[in-house]
This record gives sequence, C-alpha cells and structure tokens, in this order.
Amino acid sequence: MTAEEFPIFDAIVIGAGVIGGAIARELAKYNLQVAIVERNLRVAQETSAGNSGVVHGGFDPTPGTVNARLNLLGRHLYETEWFKELNFPHRNCHSIVLAFNDVEKKELDKLYDQGLTNGLKRNELEILTREQCLALEPNLNAKVVAGLLCTSSHSVDPVILTNKLVESALVNGARLFLGNAVTSIAKIADEFRVESTNQHARVETYRARFIINAAGHYADVIAGMIKDKDFSLRTRRGQYRILEKTERYMINDHILFMVPTIHGKGVIVAPMLDGRVLVGPTAEEGVAKEDTRLITIEKFEEVAVIAKKIIPGLRTERTCFVFSGSRSICVETDDFWIAASSKDKRFINVAGIASPGLSSAPAVAREVVGILRSQTELTEKTNFVREVIGDQARG
Repeated sequence: MTAEEFPIFDAIVIGAGVIGGAIARELAKYNLQVAIVERNLRVAQETSAGNSGVVHGGFDPTPGTVNARLNLLGRHLYETEWFKELNFPHRNCHSIVLAFNDVEKKELDKLYDQGLTNGLKRNELEILTREQCLALEPNLNAKVVAGLLCTSSHSVDPVILTNKLVESALVNGARLFLGNAVTSIAKIADEFRVESTNQHARVETYRARFIINAAGHYADVIAGMIKDKDFSLRTRRGQYRILEKTERYMINDHILFMVPTIHGKGVIVAPMLDGRVLVGPTAEEGVAKEDTRLITIEKFEEVAVIAKKIIPGLRTERTCFVFSGSRSICVETDDFWIAASSKDKRFINVAGIASPGLSSAPAVAREVVGILRSQTELTEKTNFVREVIGDQARG
C-alpha cells in the first residue's frame, strides 16, 4: 500500500473511553473526517469501566483548577444536552458527605464554601445536622455528627454512556478501529503517520492532520512517541464491591460519601441503577499501568471496613461482583492536562483526567474543540444527528 492509499483523517482520537467517545462525538458535529483508534476489542474497558458512575455536583474540586471549571460545566451539559440526546440510564441522586467528628465537620464547611466558589447555587447545597442525616438515611452509623447535602449529583452507567457517545459519533460519520494498539507516530510533512498493531498482529497505518491523545493511563506513552515530555502520569487504583439487591433496603436514594482525603474524593456507599449497592473505593498509589484493573484480597477486605463505617448493618458478605478502577494523575499539576503539545501544536494531549473526569467529559470535549478551532477553520454540519434513540439515532 502506498502512502496515498493509507486512510487519511482530519483528526484521530486515540482511546475509546468516555473521554475519547465524548471528544469524537463533539468533533463529529463538524465537517471533519474523524477516526477513533482503541487497543481493546470493546470501548470503555479501562478507567471508564472501573468507575463509580457518579456525576458530581461540583463542590469538591479546588477552586481555580481546570477540573473545577469543567466539572460544573460538564454537569450542566449532562443536564441540558446529554440526558436529552443520548439514550442511556441516568438518575438524579442526591449525595451526602458524612462527618464523624468535629475535624471532619469543619471539612464540610470548607466543601460548602468551595461549592459556592465553584459556581453551585445555594439551593444545591445544605449543611445537615446529625438528626437530619439520620432522618434521610436511618441506617447510617449513629456516630455521624453532620452531613453536606448536594442535590445536583447524578448516577449513570459509564460503559453504556460511552457506547452511546461512540454510536453517536459513528452515526455522524466517524470511524472506529477496535483492537488496534498504537505503536508509533511520525510527522511527515503536514501529516501524522500513525501505526498500530491489530489483534491479528497486522500493522495498520493511518494519516491525520490532528491527533487527540485520550489514551488514559497510556497518554504519556503516546505523547512520548513524538518525544513530548510536557507532563507525566502516576496511577491510583481503587477497588469496589457490588452488593446484591438484597442490601438495597439499607439505604434510601442518597450517594453516601465519607469526607474526602488526600487519596481521593471520598469512599461511598451508593445505590446503583440496577438495584444493587456499590461500595468503595480503596486507594493504592503507584500501581503499574497493566495492573490497574486487578483485585487483591487485602483490599477486598478493606472495602468491607469502609462500608460498615458508613452503614454498620450492611451485609458486605452479600458481594456479587468486584472490580478495580484507576485514576491517571498528572504529576506536575494534580489537575487535568488539556493542551496542544509543545512538540507539535496539532497533537493535543488530554491527560490526567482523574475524578471528576466522568462529570467533566462533555466539557472536556468542548475544550478540545476550542483548541482545534484556534488552529483550523471548523464548520458545523447542517445534518448532525443529535439524538440517539435505542440503537438508532434521530436528527
């Protein structure tokens, strides 16, 4: 095959998780030839599969950070666009951050103030007394002293959502290449030459004007293919347990958080959309990229301890599924890294998308389009198919 015969695209999105899917769908709104290249044989098999499914209200991120801005914008885009246009399970599900001592109670006040600073409305947040917490969730640990209620959280299924995003992109002309692990990227004249190895060990080659690097934990590896060292990543793995539907009676309809720590947004006991109960996560730093989905017996037991601190009567032995999720942390900023590469402005890195990455996904996609718009003219399609109904789409 000659160079001219290789498929050529305006933009190749590397990675088909919820972030890559969101970006591909947003790009598909414009007159662009878009491809998604994913090393797995299905979409949403990495961080997106190991996710709590919570669209956060936006009170937790540090004010002034990229993730604080995109969390709130992303949540609004879910409410005004994605919930209406994409046919995936979702439910408004109020959250309560629980304090079990006076130190943690002070943290609730900080989170309340952060929420207002980040742009939440006062009617979305409320500091609860012990009595109010127990009235809402009678099976809570009686040692609870206060809670922070947020009424703008939502629960979604990240895997189904990602499939809908990719489906929408494909209906609108994008192409999907599954089972293709990118092995090299070279710049030849004004084009990138991307090589990948498919599941049959055959080398595939693609050409593109722009590269969108949304490869999750491997975003630094992909960036390294053009000798980009603008950022570096570390991993954080968290294990979850899913309890059988018999335990659903132990909680009402609230996502119950412990106060966040340096290890993450806080562990949860939460009702799932399928009627089961989600508990976790733990937090393990510095896990190898290839081990981010592994389960360990030690952490399996730790999840039970977490659950019982929130709801002592929860029967954690009624576990029916376990999974691990992981977060890709940007070492330099501990924030999202969304920027054109210093090595080549047409190579756009979307990295370090830890929590609230799922919440921010619609806004992350718009951020990427904004970077493209600063470099090339974008014209919107007049026939973009906006709504996905079942396995079909509607204009």
